Amino acid sequence: MTDRQPSLFESEPPEAPWEEDELRDRLVVEVAFAEPPFGPYDYLLPEPLRPHLREGMRVRVPLGPQNHLRIGYCVRVSPAADRAGTTRRLKELRSLVDKAPIVSPGQLDLAKWIAEEYVCSVGEALEGMLPAGVRGLAGTRERTYLRTATDWNVGEGVAKITATQREILEALDRAGRALTPPELVEASGKSLATIRALRKKGLIVGVTERDAPQRRAAKEVARTQPLELNDDQAKALVRILDAAEEGRAETFVLFGATGSGKTEVYMAAIDRIVEQGRQAIVLVPEISLTPQTLERFRGRFDRIAILHSHLTDAERHAEWKQIADGAADVVIGARSAIFAPLDRLGLIVIDEEHDGSFKQDQTPRYHARAVAIRRAKQSGAAVVLGSATPSLETWQACEAGKATRLDMPRRVLDRPLPEVRLLDMRTDDRGRTRRGAISRLLERAMRESLEAGGQTILLLNRRGFATQIQCPACGHVVQCPHCDLSLTHHRDREAAVCHWCEFEMPAPQRCPECRAEGIRYAGVGTERLEAEVRARFPNFACLRMDSDTMKKPGSHEEALSRFRRGEIRVLLGTQMIAKGLDFPNVTLVGVINADTALHFPDFRASERTFQLVTQVAGRTGRGEAEGAVLVQTYSPEHPALQAARRHDYRRFAELELKLRREHGYPPFERLLRIVARATDPTPARVWLDAIAERLRARLAEQEAARPRRSKDETLRPHVRVLGPAEAPLARLRGYSRFHLLIFARDLPPVRKLLAEELIALPAPAETQYVLDVDAYEML
Repeated sequence: MTDRQPSLFESEPPEAPWEEDELRDRLVVEVAFAEPPFGPYDYLLPEPLRPHLREGMRVRVPLGPQNHLRIGYCVRVSPAADRAGTTRRLKELRSLVDKAPIVSPGQLDLAKWIAEEYVCSVGEALEGMLPAGVRGLAGTRERTYLRTATDWNVGEGVAKITATQREILEALDRAGRALTPPELVEASGKSLATIRALRKKGLIVGVTERDAPQRRAAKEVARTQPLELNDDQAKALVRILDAAEEGRAETFVLFGATGSGKTEVYMAAIDRIVEQGRQAIVLVPEISLTPQTLERFRGRFDRIAILHSHLTDAERHAEWKQIADGAADVVIGARSAIFAPLDRLGLIVIDEEHDGSFKQDQTPRYHARAVAIRRAKQSGAAVVLGSATPSLETWQACEAGKATRLDMPRRVLDRPLPEVRLLDMRTDDRGRTRRGAISRLLERAMRESLEAGGQTILLLNRRGFATQIQCPACGHVVQCPHCDLSLTHHRDREAAVCHWCEFEMPAPQRCPECRAEGIRYAGVGTERLEAEVRARFPNFACLRMDSDTMKKPGSHEEALSRFRRGEIRVLLGTQMIAKGLDFPNVTLVGVINADTALHFPDFRASERTFQLVTQVAGRTGRGEAEGAVLVQTYSPEHPALQAARRHDYRRFAELELKLRREHGYPPFERLLRIVARATDPTPARVWLDAIAERLRARLAEQEAARPRRSKDETLRPHVRVLGPAEAPLARLRGYSRFHLLIFARDLPPVRKLLAEELIALPAPAETQYVLDVDAYEML
């Protein structure tokens, strides 16, 4: 949660107005800040800086009564005379931070749209668009470059230099470029002292510049040839290219079964776009940004840039610089790569568009899908959203005619989709003679698959060894002291860990409350599942992939390479193994517990469960051998699991959208969520109560004035305010949390109204809050 105090809307106190003649021929610079107070504020541009300043550059300006220097973004330059009679006396801008704009005019327009759409400041939007390494010039250092004065060998002064000094000057001229002092020493064979003497005389001029960041050499990848497309792929490609080549900002939803060849359609479209001299962005979930994915694109395209969170700041700056210099045709990355500085954009692809990682969880809380559609409109680019399980927002956009669906229902080579079986864990079919996470039927299927030479993937979206530590004597559950959550037992380091705030303590041997022995470790995490697999299948190599085991650089790549080579026969882990993997020898997928997120207090719980089960099921049956999927669940009758069993997305969408429409949930209404937190719950609750009351009063006035279509109209109000109430995770990281939900059919008026109320009733100093537009997480 970010800290949004009342200074979000503060302005500096007014000063004496200026005289009209003071404004003649002057320029005013509008400066926005990334931290409170956000502005934007106006400054006069000093004449010496006038030839150098451009919109999109960073500047240093005095702020506040003490005139502390702050760095901000120049978002607008306009004649000062336009503001005569209305503008207070302005301070002058002090200096420029950048030699050239750090954001383009198109990026600046995009930042202004994000600020309006997601109710944040322009400065926050710009800060969120630019990687930290770019803002901090990571991977660069200042160097002094020397050149000769243009007239060093003309006039009386030339007769006063020594022969040694002349040799230095001639060596610098012969170089044909500016040299660093060490380079000039080597080129001339003379000393630094003599070079310094020439600089004092003005015969050598020094210029300080920053080096360009250096890219890490990309791994050599063998070139690959395009595959022949089947009819479904070819039809989809034609529709995409028609729009892209005509410069139509059309949105396509590539609705393809897992294994239907969506990636090949992306690459074929990019091929044509690049041939035409335009550029493409490919977004994939961070979890799917695997070496396998990158190798496929590197095998087809030469000029590729990569942007994702595993790069260092210096590496990301180097990639960004390459893109900004026009040296990249294709940018591949996670969510933030949508802001890559491409100026000839022709195509944006978002693979696995349903994935929650495309929603930013810090200010600005944008969704990459919405930003992509907006950016495509700016550039005349086509957008392709690909998924076997599209988000319901995207599916409804197709139904409403806002996007075009392109169906690819068949797998490549007409391979069948795997059979999915739901194993009811409530029955006696669970192993009667053994206890553990793996049921008797799943164990039998694993043994058959492994002994036949196949590989198995097991999904369990819970880390650690045991998910609950409880005393059997008094019933006490060991909880995090900072969060309303039980601690997870990690046996590899004998620790009890909170996966939300990272609190850690030694695993208790006695009950912390009653001091009874025999503490009970209940629930199953990936660490315990790994131990069980090794015990039951000692002759088959097993590997666990989760955030605990994949910490070292390159560990993810090494693990998947070993699995691809067949060294690992059982791969188990969290959702990082559920998507983006293509291994033909996987003949069995087991879902250990499909209910882990099914009953969360979140209206998207069913959708997420359906997507996860369908996606992990798609990892099998991609080779010659048929695949099978076994899903262990205590809710086999649940519609989401029944639809996943039949690979029937349409049926799932039909049922779920009906419920969403009846209850006024997205995608039929937009959702804004305000979460307030404080160490003392009272001020947060009181403030959020007051905001809700003011909103309801103003909305009731608007609703009463709204014309009705008929006398009998009983439609749901255009805006509903629910709460405030305790958030589902009522205490997190030491803060008490409350949330307020606002459902609206038409978002812009509500955004404006809410901004006005937040100005009128700022949060108390001890309360922090976030405003999340199109909220994705409800916990």
